[in-house]
Amino acid sequence: MIARIPGLLFILLQLTAPILPVAQSAAAQESGVSVGDLPQVSEGTVYVSRRERPIKVAVGIEVDQITSVDQKAENYGAVVAIRMKWHDPALAFEDTQGTGFRQFKPEDLVDHAKAVGSVVPRFVVQNQQSNRWIHEDLAVVLPDGTAFYAEKSSLTLQAPHFDFTRYPFDRQIFYFKIVSAYPDDVVTFAKLPLDSGLDSTLGEEEWVLTDASMEIGTTKGLTGLDSSSATLTFTGSRHVTYYTTRLFLPMLILVVVSWAAFFLDDYRKRAEIAGANLLVFVAFNWTISSDLPKLGYVTFVDFILQWMFIVTGLLIVFNVVLTRLQVSGREGLASRLDNYAIKWIYPLGYAAIVVVAVTSFLLTG
Repeated sequence: MIARIPGLLFILLQLTAPILPVAQSAAAQESGVSVGDLPQVSEGTVYVSRRERPIKVAVGIEVDQITSVDQKAENYGAVVAIRMKWHDPALAFEDTQGTGFRQFKPEDLVDHAKAVGSVVPRFVVQNQQSNRWIHEDLAVVLPDGTAFYAEKSSLTLQAPHFDFTRYPFDRQIFYFKIVSAYPDDVVTFAKLPLDSGLDSTLGEEEWVLTDASMEIGTTKGLTGLDSSSATLTFTGSRHVTYYTTRLFLPMLILVVVSWAAFFLDDYRKRAEIAGANLLVFVAFNWTISSDLPKLGYVTFVDFILQWMFIVTGLLIVFNVVLTRLQVSGREGLASRLDNYAIKWIYPLGYAAIVVVAVTSFLLTG
């Protein structure tokens, strides 16, 4: 029977598709905050620990799915598995039935820990923005006092580190951070080996998500004191092919069309073509602005589009000037200015705009 214990425990943990906060009320599960029984705080908010040493809790965070990325709201939705493992002698028991473990509902384990004068690790999701819906959770305790907790839940998470300066060649930082509800002299976190990261099938088509890493640190917790934290960080980049075919290729075609218009002898027709192109650039600008928040800085695409506005506007003015010169009998001067614009000013001007944009936005920082 003893030999079957590890296998049974493994099956139980797999059925739960891991998750986290122990023993929550229905209201707490909806809010996503696992407050539990916080340590008592004396007058003057000076906490006095009653434990000789903190409980060391190994934490694993695995993102199973990315359900959405809302870059305007700067948040993302995820389905996450959270696993915890710790050892507390107060939870040890005599295995008289020979099962090798005891299975608890999380709230029952909290009550059991209270009864034996101990605590169960509790946490909050620091960057949570929505209700956290717990799909399944489970707690298991072994006879020697080793405890396991597993939870799978879905929620919306803040992503405040988004920086769109290089859009659409930007690389964004996503993270999932949990903080212990107890000060770090009661509970400390550590990494649960090989149990954190990103699933291979996240279901997110717009972003390429990679470079997952787990970090353990300390931050201000619910008690106002230093509390242990565990943060899963990963990065995301966009599919450049989409923006090449939907944005940059049409922009290049418009630039070439504007340049080809210089070979028309009718300056009025040129101005009409430039005016039509200006309207297309306005449509591009609206399309891009609908995807991004109202930023207080200029992005890579903003820079190029704004200069396309300026150049196209100057083309209209330039062709009006050439028309006036032609009407006033100064066709020779108009022809020379037009020749310079065709061969040098227009192509070199756009080349300079691209070079400045790449240098200022993509090659710096």
